[in-house]
Amino acid sequence: MASAKSLFRSRTVGLASIALSALVLVACGGGGGSSTSATTKSTYASGRISGFGSIVVNGVHYKEDLAHVVDDDGTTHDSSELKLGMVVEVEADEIAESGGVRSADAQTITFSTLMRGPVESKGTDSIAVLGQTVHVTPTTVFDDMMAGGLAALNVGDVVEVHGMLDTSTGVYTATRIEPEAGAQNYKLRGVVSAYDPATTTLRIGGAVIDTSTATMPDGGIQAGDPVRVKLATAQVSGEWVATSVKPVRLHPEDNDHSEVDGVVTDFTSATSFSLGGLPVDASKATFPKGTDGIAKGARVEVEGSVVNGVLVATKVEPKSDADDEHEGFEVDGTIDAVDTVKSTFVVRGVTVSYAGSPSFRGGTAADLSPGDRVEVHGTLAADGVTVDATKIEIKP
Repeated sequence: MASAKSLFRSRTVGLASIALSALVLVACGGGGGSSTSATTKSTYASGRISGFGSIVVNGVHYKEDLAHVVDDDGTTHDSSELKLGMVVEVEADEIAESGGVRSADAQTITFSTLMRGPVESKGTDSIAVLGQTVHVTPTTVFDDMMAGGLAALNVGDVVEVHGMLDTSTGVYTATRIEPEAGAQNYKLRGVVSAYDPATTTLRIGGAVIDTSTATMPDGGIQAGDPVRVKLATAQVSGEWVATSVKPVRLHPEDNDHSEVDGVVTDFTSATSFSLGGLPVDASKATFPKGTDGIAKGARVEVEGSVVNGVLVATKVEPKSDADDEHEGFEVDGTIDAVDTVKSTFVVRGVTVSYAGSPSFRGGTAADLSPGDRVEVHGTLAADGVTVDATKIEIKP
């Protein structure tokens, strides 16, 4: 797609819901890409990208330069199109730990979007897109063409939203928002609230969608199904017109280790629930923060392994926006440019501010120069674009 954003991405170095509600921070492709070889222990992860060096997902560094990067349509992309705040599914080799850092070589990285469409209205901490409420948090990353964050958005702007969906409320939480001027089609992931076969229309949140000319799932659809809908960019008689409707579920291959950050979509008990269609058996899991926060619609992080299509959990923890703020962001790479007036530098397409007196190791602010390799830890600034550094290490 030769949009302005695509051209911008090609010039920068950067960074599903996963199955809808595992939406799990949704943005991913619905699960199960390439399998690992029989002789290699396999790792699976889903969650938002919270850092670069290798991409960081759920605290693990995944080396992405040799990975097969695809979107939810199966289209291949360059790894430079991966960005902070995107939600991805990762299939990788076995995780190794050295010096307290966990890392693995990624084999396949799948990304997708929650929605692509015009901003219909804007509040103090939310926007409406395609009839859906999208919550914007202090950790929502905005493309650097949208400096200012929510304030930079205008009604009518076409945007692409990455994030997760609380299926119990229908509220989407954005982890990344990008401009999509010139989009050839719109997209929406969500749970079907109603389907009328007589009129061939379905509802997702506040959107009424005409499916009369769309390609449909072989088994049809019904209320409660998680789907990904492609739409024409113009409404007809107040309805969006679908060109395709596809089911969206999380179906990773059986693996030795999984770390899934997602939203509980089906719930029987704290030891038996689902993430985006993926059953979770937590009967032998530990619950470091207790079980009170585990319920339908709650966000959790589950560690374990997938056996015969079931995620057998070893650890389950509730997750929150506050956890994301505490985790912050990490950027590891070579400095491309330094602005000593603004006290900023650019690493892998990310603007880092050192104006707030971060702690330094291996040098001082005066030593920052293009070509230096640095490791940065920080938090997202109010502009939604800049990372305010709290720690900077200048590496040999």
